[in-house]
Amino acid sequence: MLTAACDPAPFATSSNDKWTVSALYTYPIKSCQPTSLSSSLVSETGLLYDRLWILTDAKSGRFVTQRQVPQLALIKVSIDTKSSTLELSAPSMPTTLQLPLHPQPGVDLGEQYKVRIWYDDVYGRCCGEAAQAWLTTFVGKPIRLLYKDSAETRLVSRYLPDDETCHLPPQSGFADVFPFHIITDTSLDHVNQHVPLPLTHHHFRPNIVLSATNSDAPPYDEETWKRIEFDSSEDKTWSMFVTSRTPRCTMPNVDLSTGTMRSDGEPIKSLRKFRCTDPGKPTYVCFGMQATPQHAGQVIRLGQVVTVRERGFHSLTQPL
Repeated sequence: MLTAACDPAPFATSSNDKWTVSALYTYPIKSCQPTSLSSSLVSETGLLYDRLWILTDAKSGRFVTQRQVPQLALIKVSIDTKSSTLELSAPSMPTTLQLPLHPQPGVDLGEQYKVRIWYDDVYGRCCGEAAQAWLTTFVGKPIRLLYKDSAETRLVSRYLPDDETCHLPPQSGFADVFPFHIITDTSLDHVNQHVPLPLTHHHFRPNIVLSATNSDAPPYDEETWKRIEFDSSEDKTWSMFVTSRTPRCTMPNVDLSTGTMRSDGEPIKSLRKFRCTDPGKPTYVCFGMQATPQHAGQVIRLGQVVTVRERGFHSLTQPL
């Protein structure tokens, strides 16, 4: 278990304990467009359907993201719970791709493949030839679509909260690490004062966006959080453990309207001037926080009140 300490983030010298959930996003297919939610059950691997599908290079087996294929930002993903389907569409594609929302092994899913997600081996099953053909046509090279193998559990082994208080061992699907990524509007507003182009939630791909109930809330206050509590009128209050900062790759540099990588290196170029804030990895651009729930089965919804219950220090002294 990691117990390193560090100084709080800049501006996080005062506290506004109350925040509200202002946006919820699930990303069924890793690196494609998000789907906005008004509420969701909290599952063992995060919001419902979050990053349960992934694109891989059919030849090398490596997972594919907007870093290599920025036009993935143009793939719209729609969830239809009534027909239990997942629909993919893209500007250049004359047809849509429809997939079962709850694919079954031996019926909708085929061969199992191992995918290396940074430091973890994750197992998925092939979603079939129709999905491969549609995605291959769009991307321009052989692409395989995998669905997370439900028979295999991917446990997170780094930056773990105290197992005496976190009753659910942290696990995820095809997310980079933890099942939840949190940002605040206050911090995004501050970022937008220091970058040459306006950035939205979608540039940073959060699951949960929190807004302050007090206009005096400092930016990056979330970098001092260790445990936050969600109020609920239907269930007992429940907690989420904030585990580490989120290092940023080059994906924020993708122009989301065109599906191309910006040639000027922005906004990461500007962010590097003031967001290399983690003492353990002082060269990493960081924005947002990784998190894991205390347990699963509860509901998270827009407007929910969130209270900061415990504060502490974060330092990336292990690979995330």
